[in-house]
Amino acid sequence: MKVIRRILYWVVASALVLLTFWFGFMQKPTERLEEEEEKKVPVEVETVSVDSIEETIELTGWIKANTVVDVASKVPGRVESLHVLSDAGGLIPVEEGVSVKKGRQLAVIDHDVYLAQLAAAQASVDAREVEVADAEREKKRIIALYEGGSATEQSKDKAVTAAELAATSLSLARANLELAQVNLRESTITSPIDGIVTAKHIDEGNLIKSGDRIVTIADMKTVKMVVAVAEKYAAEIAVGMPTKIGVDTFKDRKFDAKVYSVHPALDDQTHTVQVEIRLNNDELLLKPGMFARVTLITKRKDNVVVIPRDVILGGKIDKHYVYVVEETSPNKIAHKRFVEIGIRQADRCEITDGLKAGDKLVVNGMHSLTEGSTVEPVRLEDIK
Repeated sequence: MKVIRRILYWVVASALVLLTFWFGFMQKPTERLEEEEEKKVPVEVETVSVDSIEETIELTGWIKANTVVDVASKVPGRVESLHVLSDAGGLIPVEEGVSVKKGRQLAVIDHDVYLAQLAAAQASVDAREVEVADAEREKKRIIALYEGGSATEQSKDKAVTAAELAATSLSLARANLELAQVNLRESTITSPIDGIVTAKHIDEGNLIKSGDRIVTIADMKTVKMVVAVAEKYAAEIAVGMPTKIGVDTFKDRKFDAKVYSVHPALDDQTHTVQVEIRLNNDELLLKPGMFARVTLITKRKDNVVVIPRDVILGGKIDKHYVYVVEETSPNKIAHKRFVEIGIRQADRCEITDGLKAGDKLVVNGMHSLTEGSTVEPVRLEDIK
């Protein structure tokens, strides 16, 4: 009986094993395919391309007018007129915001008074010329009498001295005439530069002294910024280097500029180098006093492989790497590709080695991958 029970036990056990294997191999094909599909990792893939990239230094500063001039009076008097002469020949009242051109009239100071002083100086010159002519005739007459023995040497000396004094008086009168001409000319105040009136310091009718400011004029067709660059970047800055300027007023626009000058010495306190940047402002969009963000472009490369910075993995312990997808029938396989990074710009990086244009780069879902993973390219929203 024991032998029969042992035989029955083994028969039953063998039957159970066979049934288990049979059910495993006889699963529906669709169920096995679904299991295989579950093993594929969904990823988003982009084709690697070439682009331009720049290495930059980010700085901040304040916009200034290229030239600012305080126009002052060189002569004292009353401000008779405070008007700008327009292109059409008319007079426009001087106010903040008025455009002026170099050499155009801005103000007139006691014009009639200085005109009268000029006339008086001219009359003085005329009188001194008559005196000189009379003294010269008298000198010649006395010298002739002296040579004939009819005049004393003392008389001759007096005549010569009188002629010399008359000539000196004429020179002084002519100097006063030139001064009167200068004062008359300076009584008409003209603009020393092309620009815009940014401040008016006095009103028409007021009395002013020599040196009093009348208006301030700024040349804003060109604006500038002076920024402090850290010592470690000093060797990278050069005159003519391209820069981009951004201001809060025009958030979606960047203004092209260039480095105009680099100070030859570093600041003793901050150990920074002063760099002046200038840019055209023909549209007058940029105003002095605006806060600006400066991007100094120290290096630029064109037609190089550029990829998003966040697709690059590793770098702390091992080398930087990315995942690329290669199609191996019937599946798409992800492979780890070690890369060398060049220029970094914001959220982009140049790849100098390890990738080429046309490679299929995993840009989303790469954190779920390992070497040789089977992947299924999908859209970003499908991954989420």
